[in-house]
Amino acid sequence: MEFGFTAEQVELRDTVQGFLRRHATSERVRAADGFDAGAWRRLTDELGVTGLAVAPEHGGYGTSWVEVAVVLVETGAALLPTPYLSTVTTAAALDPDLAGDLLTGIAERGTSATLALAEPGRAGWAPENWSCRADHQGGDRYLLDGVKEHVLDGAVAETVVVAATCAGEPGLYAVRADDVRRTGHDTLDLTRPQARLEFSGTPARLVGRDGGRRALELMWLALAADSIGVARASLERTVEHLRTRQQFGVPLAHFQALRHRIADLAVALEAATSSTWYAVRSHGTAEFGTAAPLAKLVATDAAYAVTAESVQLHGGIGFTWEHDAHLYLRRATANRLLLGDAPALRSRLAPPPGH
Repeated sequence: MEFGFTAEQVELRDTVQGFLRRHATSERVRAADGFDAGAWRRLTDELGVTGLAVAPEHGGYGTSWVEVAVVLVETGAALLPTPYLSTVTTAAALDPDLAGDLLTGIAERGTSATLALAEPGRAGWAPENWSCRADHQGGDRYLLDGVKEHVLDGAVAETVVVAATCAGEPGLYAVRADDVRRTGHDTLDLTRPQARLEFSGTPARLVGRDGGRRALELMWLALAADSIGVARASLERTVEHLRTRQQFGVPLAHFQALRHRIADLAVALEAATSSTWYAVRSHGTAEFGTAAPLAKLVATDAAYAVTAESVQLHGGIGFTWEHDAHLYLRRATANRLLLGDAPALRSRLAPPPGH
């Protein structure tokens, strides 16, 4: 499988990096409290990256998921506090024949959206926990009752796409966020909010027929891409610190023990990067169902290892509130736990005997 990037993909990466240097400074990320509305408007209006993988007939560019992942890696590296990850994964999970208007809104108007998958005490979702009945309007319209937990950007997204079962069929159902009771979670990650969503007779319409399986796989892939961006940025900052900080009259990078630790982290990041890009390239193939959870497992474990070591390798300053090392560790920890932790993913990839 070819892993090289085209000239257009490199240009996209460079453009996004330039944008983030201007609009995702440490000061802005910290001040945003999880959502920078100004950066979101610029990201959607000036760059139009929410429409990358949306078909041209719905106002998008019709690219592959490679371009989406390029942006996800960079927004992860900058800890950009916008609902980009949530919105592009939602767009990719929709059935264009059922949700063309929603795709157009995402691509052309920057409508923010999110996937509501996880339920209390579960990494996935359980149809039996939901009540769904037909709306009197008929057609593919229903009324939902239930609860979703740990919904990324659930308190700020304009549209929520819910995995549920209606009329005996699992599917994805779109609801207006204003029709949902939303309660923000206190989570470790200060740069990406989560919310508990409660549905009580909430009007919904069918926008996908696969029951959320593909949506979950897309979320795993997106979290993997986000995580390698987090790990890369954290490792780069750590290496720069070791090159400039001096002890006993020489840079810390002079000491072999520290070099060995950095080398181990670089190897972990490379494994995560390879796994993630393989999963990206396998999108739309039979391999994707295995490659996506594997990428999430490897990438989030690597990001956690890199960011935790970064705090240590920065010495005393790494433990302070003013330094950004803890922000990267928080994001890596949240990504690692969201929608299936390491044991759950390993069990899915290699089920125990008898399962």
